[in-house]
Amino acid sequence: MIIRMTSFSVDETSNQSCSSPVLGKRKSVKPPPSAWEHFIKVEGCDPKYPRAACKHCEASYACDSKRNGTTNLKRHLKKCKMYVNPLEDNVEGEGDSESSLMAASFTQENCRKMLARMVILDELPFKFVESEGFHQFCRALNPKFVIPSRVTVAKDCFQMYMKEKKKLKNALTRSGQRVCLTTDTWTSVQNINYMVITAYFIDDDWNLHKRILNFCQVANHKGDTIGRTIEKCLECWGIDTLFTVTVDNSNDVAIAYLVKKFKGRNGLVLDGEFIHIRCCAHILNLIVSDALKDLHVSIIRIRNAVKYVRSSPARLQIFKDFAKEDKMSTKNCLTMDVPTRWNSTFTMLDGAIKCQKTFERLEEHDPSYLPKDDIPITEDWDNAKVFVKFLKTFSEVTMKFSASMSVTSNIFFHELCLIQEIICEYPSYENALLSQMTLSMQTKFNKYWGITTSEKTNLLLYVSVVLDPRYKLAYVNYYFNEFLEEDCAKIWTNKVEEAFR
Repeated sequence: MIIRMTSFSVDETSNQSCSSPVLGKRKSVKPPPSAWEHFIKVEGCDPKYPRAACKHCEASYACDSKRNGTTNLKRHLKKCKMYVNPLEDNVEGEGDSESSLMAASFTQENCRKMLARMVILDELPFKFVESEGFHQFCRALNPKFVIPSRVTVAKDCFQMYMKEKKKLKNALTRSGQRVCLTTDTWTSVQNINYMVITAYFIDDDWNLHKRILNFCQVANHKGDTIGRTIEKCLECWGIDTLFTVTVDNSNDVAIAYLVKKFKGRNGLVLDGEFIHIRCCAHILNLIVSDALKDLHVSIIRIRNAVKYVRSSPARLQIFKDFAKEDKMSTKNCLTMDVPTRWNSTFTMLDGAIKCQKTFERLEEHDPSYLPKDDIPITEDWDNAKVFVKFLKTFSEVTMKFSASMSVTSNIFFHELCLIQEIICEYPSYENALLSQMTLSMQTKFNKYWGITTSEKTNLLLYVSVVLDPRYKLAYVNYYFNEFLEEDCAKIWTNKVEEAFR
C-alpha cells in the first residue's frame, strides 16, 4: 500500500501544528482577523474572559471568539487617537477612502423623494431649492441630479402627504379598530379660533400611535361648532368606530352632538355611555388657577423683579455678571410667567429662588432698581419657597396627565388620590397661605371630581385600575374608604363594579 502525502504550504507560525502526516486533502487555514495586527492578548486574566490590549494606546477589550468577536476591536481602531490609518491620509479634495470605494445607484425619482422629505422634516420653505448655495451643493454631490423647481417640490410634498394619508386611513378603518380622539381649541393673538383633532389607536402589536387628523380654523368655541368639525373630520377619514373623546370640561354639547350622530351606526361602545373624557390636565389647571387667582404680594414682587431684569439686554447682562460672582448659573432661571397658566408661575418662582442672592446683590449695586415697596424681601422669598414646594407635586401630576405617547388612563386614580391627600393635609398646617389656597382648591376639586359630581367623571378611569392585576377592585375600595364615609365608599365601589361588569 502506498500512502501519498498531500503537499501544502504553511507559514512559519503553524509548522508545529502540521508536523504529523495528513491523509487526504487538508482544509485551508483561515488567516487571523486583520484587527489582531494591532492588538495583543493580555496575560494574567481569567481564561474564560480573555482580553486584548491595543498596541497603540493600551486600551483593553473583551475578545472571546464566541461572545465578543473582533467587532469591538475594529470599532476601537476607527476612533483610536494613537493609531494613524495610512488609508485615511488622502490628499485634500480626493474625498474619503471609504466613500470613494462605495457603489451607489442613482435615480432621479428617489432623489426628488428624499428632497421632498427633507423639506417636510426640516420645515424648509419651497424656495429653498432655488437658492444658489443649494444648487452648488447638489452639483458637487451629483451633477446628474436635475434640481426641481419649488412648484415641483410642493407637488412632491403633496403627493407624499396623500400617500401617507392613504396608509393611515387604511389603518384607522380596518375591521375592529377603535380610535380615541382628543381635541384642543384656542384663540391666537390675531383673534382667530383654531382647533386640532388628534387620534390615538393601538395596532396589532400593541403599540400606541398618535396622529394629528385635522388642524383648522373654527368660527367659535361653541359645542355645536366643535361637534360638526369633529364629525366632518371623521367622515373625511372614514372613521365610524369611536371609543372615547377627550375634550375640555365645557364641551358637553359637542359630545351630545357626536353621540346623536354616531348612535345609529353601531360605532360607539355601550351607545356612547363612556365616550366623554374630560381633560384631567385642564381640570387640574382650573383647580390650581382658582387657588392662585388672588396672587399673594410675594409672588407679585418676585415677578416684578424678574420682569425688571428681562426688560433690557443691558440689565440682563449685569444680572449675569453678578451671578458669575456668586457662582450661580442663570440658564433657564429667568422666565416670565403667563397669567392663564399656573405652571408657568411655578417655573418662574422655582428659577428665581435659585438666583435669590443675585437679586439681593442687584438691589445693592443698581440705583435704578425697583421702588422700595416692590423689592422682594426675605419674607417674600420664604413664601415663594413654600409655594414652590406645594405646587411641585401638581406640576409633576400635570406632566404625567399631559403625556402623549404613553397610556395615562391607568394613572388617573393614583394621581387623584395623591391630590386629594395633599389638599386634605395642608389645611391642618400653621401656614395661613397654604390653608387658604387648599380651601379654594377643595371647592373646585369637589366640583369636578367629588362624590356629588359622579356624572362628570368617566367610570372607565376607575375600571382601568380594576383591570390592573397589581391593584384590582380592592385597591379602589381601600382609597374610597380612606377619603369617604363608609356608606359613600360602598356606593362608589358598587358603581365602579357595575360599570366594570
